[in-house]
Amino acid sequence: MFSLEQFLSFLGSAAAGLLTLLGSTGIFVSLVVQRRMERLQTILEDFLELPYSENKNLAGSMVHLVRKYQMHYLFPNRPGRTILLYLDFTLTIIATLWLTILVLTFEWPLQPFFWFQCLLLLLISGNIYLFRRLLQQTISPTENPLFNPIIPAPYRLRSISYLSRYVNVSVKSVLQQARFALAITEKGELRLKQELSFDDFYYFLYCHEKEFIAWGELRLHFPSDPITKKPIPLQRNIEIPLAQLSEETMGSPQDILHITFYVFPQGEKHPIQYDFLLNQEDRSYHSRPFPEMTVQSSIVFQVKEKQLFLLEGENQLPHHTLYTHTYQWDGQRYYSEKPAEGKPCRCVASPEIC
Repeated sequence: MFSLEQFLSFLGSAAAGLLTLLGSTGIFVSLVVQRRMERLQTILEDFLELPYSENKNLAGSMVHLVRKYQMHYLFPNRPGRTILLYLDFTLTIIATLWLTILVLTFEWPLQPFFWFQCLLLLLISGNIYLFRRLLQQTISPTENPLFNPIIPAPYRLRSISYLSRYVNVSVKSVLQQARFALAITEKGELRLKQELSFDDFYYFLYCHEKEFIAWGELRLHFPSDPITKKPIPLQRNIEIPLAQLSEETMGSPQDILHITFYVFPQGEKHPIQYDFLLNQEDRSYHSRPFPEMTVQSSIVFQVKEKQLFLLEGENQLPHHTLYTHTYQWDGQRYYSEKPAEGKPCRCVASPEIC
């Protein structure tokens, strides 16, 4: 049998040694995270500088930077699980050693000072739990509230509202790279085409020659890669259905259709206005490249509690007041072929990658 004093001394030394090893692991992880954050910030700065070259098509470069950003953002699963396994195993041993020491040194009867000792033990336990959570969030930053304000998740880089509100980048410059285009298919489906899949903005459009309008929040969801199982933050050449128009609405064919399209990002107060001219091709319509794009300063809007409010210039949006109850930031798309009746229709068709 071991001497009680020697055994307690051994347990205390073992716990101290394990804590030292645990601290070394924390230092190693912190160095890795520091390197990752420096690299991510560099890539993020390069990504945000690209849109200012408005006259160049930088879609390929932007997609490359986003994928590169995601590569550094996601920590490999196997090393992360190994570190967490070592962390949990070490903390379990330390807790067991401490409990053993406490049990062996426990004395009856209870003294008033005992409750103060219990409070200290509770604080130590909470500190250990927070230490584990900190390392876990450091290793796996996806959807992590600790790092999201500094280093956004890769899918955030396609969010127009996020870039506008938090990064203060030029929305017009970013949308310039999206290369928006409109088309009406032979079956009467109105589609928004994007060379880069930016989302998280509200839109409103109306046709000058035909009586239809469409509005809603554009929010995209991409499934993970079927092979690597990693999320896909940004896609190229995507088409989003906005409305399904009947033959009655389209009426007789016309050579050119003029559609005004407004984009309302959350971080702005004036929308971006597009003026699309759609040329008739057989039984369909396709917009001309490089539509006129301006910041419509005569319209002032505000997003409050995930709802869009027009403060000034609402008369520029036809039949706007009949549909304000649907101006929710909920990812729904609406249209109306008879706007004066005030009856919205939901567009449930899914986006397609071409």
